[in-house]
Amino acid sequence: VEFIKIHNTPDGTFPNGIPNPLLPECRDDTRKAVIEHGADMGIAFDGDFDRCFLFDEKGQFIEGYYIVGLLAEAFLEKHPGAKIIHDPRLTWNTEAVVTAAGGTPVMSKTGHAFIKERMRTEDAIYGGEMSAHHYFRDFAYCDSGMIPWLLVA
Repeated sequence: VEFIKIHNTPDGTFPNGIPNPLLPECRDDTRKAVIEHGADMGIAFDGDFDRCFLFDEKGQFIEGYYIVGLLAEAFLEKHPGAKIIHDPRLTWNTEAVVTAAGGTPVMSKTGHAFIKERMRTEDAIYGGEMSAHHYFRDFAYCDSGMIPWLLVA
């Protein structure tokens, strides 16, 4: 595995802009790096590293609802019938994918406190938000910016 790093030196003045790939204007450097280096995928993190955003081999940004669906399918392969928590912005794709994979989609209010509480109440294996926050039962119901891309890669 070879990693091509961009904007990886901490600098509190943020000379490369706001570290928030959820904003379209903050995605271009990652997109360009994927294309220029012929990378298999691109990964961009937010400023506090609790969210990761993925790009395909053509440098196209992959929307959060696709990643939630992809991770939900992966967890349901190993844990058939499990519950998957999602926020209200992820209904159409997540509910269809989770149901088709034999799981139970459970909607929660948006926000880490609500998602984590609902995951504990439901004993859900995974939870995802459109904002690219991903929560894992085996990670104390906490979110992580590292785990999602490792599972996808």
